[in-house]
Amino acid sequence: MNEKVEVQIGTRRLVVEMEGWTPIEINALAQKVSERVVEMQKHNANVADTSKIALLVALSFAAELNRERAGHDTTRRILENKAETMSHSLRESLQAGDDSNG
Repeated sequence: MNEKVEVQIGTRRLVVEMEGWTPIEINALAQKVSERVVEMQKHNANVADTSKIALLVALSFAAELNRERAGHDTTRRILENKAETMSHSLRESLQAGDDSNG
């Protein structure tokens, strides 16, 4: 069962419940969001609508997530290629060993 946690993001307090997250983790996430809100408000001082700031924060996190996923996919492909190369080299070495023993 998930625990309800009261968090503060900017000047807003809200009670949230997130599956699979502890209260400490939820508070840490809320702190990151709050920091990003402040950052967006500084860079967009002419935007007074907090819902627009919230959307900018959401887009910022979405872009960050997308970059992380792309990096992960690239790393995964590199590792898969290296594993395949190593496997091929091992098969060749084993075959060469069998040929010289036989």
